[in-house]
Amino acid sequence: MKLTINRDRLADIVTRGVSNAPKNSPSMIANNARITVRDGKLSVASTDFDMMVEASGECQMERGGVTTVDAAKLKMTVDRLPKSVEVTLSYDDSKHNLIMKAGRSRVTFPTLAAEDWPARVMKMEGAEFKLSGADLTRLFGHTAQALSPAPGSPMSGVFLHVRETEKAPLLAAVGTTGMILILATITAPKGAENMPHRQGQPAGVILSAETVNSVLRLFRSAEEVHVIVNESSIFFRTGDVHFCSAMLVGTYPNYQPLVSTPSETRVLVDRTLCINTVSLLEPFASKELGHRLQCAGSDEGFVVAVGSQTGGGVDVVEAEIDGEVQAFGISGQFMKTMLNSFKTETIAMHPDARARRVMFQSDGEPDLIGVIAMMNISTELAEGPKHE
Repeated sequence: MKLTINRDRLADIVTRGVSNAPKNSPSMIANNARITVRDGKLSVASTDFDMMVEASGECQMERGGVTTVDAAKLKMTVDRLPKSVEVTLSYDDSKHNLIMKAGRSRVTFPTLAAEDWPARVMKMEGAEFKLSGADLTRLFGHTAQALSPAPGSPMSGVFLHVRETEKAPLLAAVGTTGMILILATITAPKGAENMPHRQGQPAGVILSAETVNSVLRLFRSAEEVHVIVNESSIFFRTGDVHFCSAMLVGTYPNYQPLVSTPSETRVLVDRTLCINTVSLLEPFASKELGHRLQCAGSDEGFVVAVGSQTGGGVDVVEAEIDGEVQAFGISGQFMKTMLNSFKTETIAMHPDARARRVMFQSDGEPDLIGVIAMMNISTELAEGPKHE
């Protein structure tokens, strides 16, 4: 193996290629990145057994070959090389070392055999469709914030599936902890309907938080991403990056009743002003009580209050209120997450005391719906806090 490549191009390949390398795996070779030189291209791959990514780019190749080196040391070394310098990589057959030269610098990496590297088998078959980086950001950018911390739970992942509507099928991503839910949708691309069906659920798969975050990191800026989904794996591919991942196994909860039929009660607020109010009062919300704020409607607007042994406060957000808003509790942290998920100036909240939920919608973003469960309240603030 011997090649020459510009340091900046090498840094881009290595940064993406080592992004799934574990840091302290008990299997030493799993901490390594696989380096492949073939057909005038350099490829760098890493895997944590569940996920695998491979990034590639053109190089000036003298001899092809394949080996593995410590992923963290490789990235650290490349990052510290002078920008734009020409870098030479060569393999020393006698000592089984990879030698990196840049100007007067010379670095030697010990290697392990590539045939022992735990590569995932990329069986590129299944349902096929195409998405843009903007589509992936829309689907995963906020839903990944609303995931259950319970390990192994289907709710610890994002449910990517086809959602049937009266107008047209949608490709939907939903994340929930059981207390907060965020649903994002786009028009379903051709082929998405062929994703696997499990136990009567809509066509779709459950992706772990790690998978979703890796997809966003690798493909957020891509113009077109080729996606393949089968029973065991999901693949995302552009011209120079290939990524595959296992999926979570399980049945996702039926969230449909939570995001349908909003209550007739509506509170229309300025999103920024509401965020400012929640941020102002949040420091007084008790962690033991789930960061609970207390809300109610009044003649002055939408009232938000909090009280505890360490202090409290009350504020009123100017609002257009339709119907009677009964006092309810809500997590301040979840409310801020929800409000920050939208981009429009105005947000409609639909408190529903019977269903014990608050639904969040915006006419400017019909492809995003949020729900937060109501919390019990029992103090005098629940009678309808007043702003004096």
